[in-house]
Amino acid sequence: HDFSSFACADRDDDGSVRDLTGVRIERIGEHVIIELRANAFLRSMVRVIVGTLVEVGLGVRPADDTERILEARDRRAAGKTAPARGLCLVEVEY
Repeated sequence: HDFSSFACADRDDDGSVRDLTGVRIERIGEHVIIELRANAFLRSMVRVIVGTLVEVGLGVRPADDTERILEARDRRAAGKTAPARGLCLVEVEY
């Protein structure tokens, strides 16, 4: 998919098509674990996806909004960028 809507507005123009191969969301106590797997990520893509998922969880946007956001290819269509605090890179595989 073209993930333009999930990239930071001032991203490098090296293309925005990525293969998101897995999404896992799990609640453990008061924490929510969101695991994303892809062949590559755009700058801020994970933070925008997480921010959008938070909005879905809060009822600000419908859960089935993903297709509309992807088709828009416009950063303004997706949710807010989640703050970096609390997000961590767990693993990189080649």
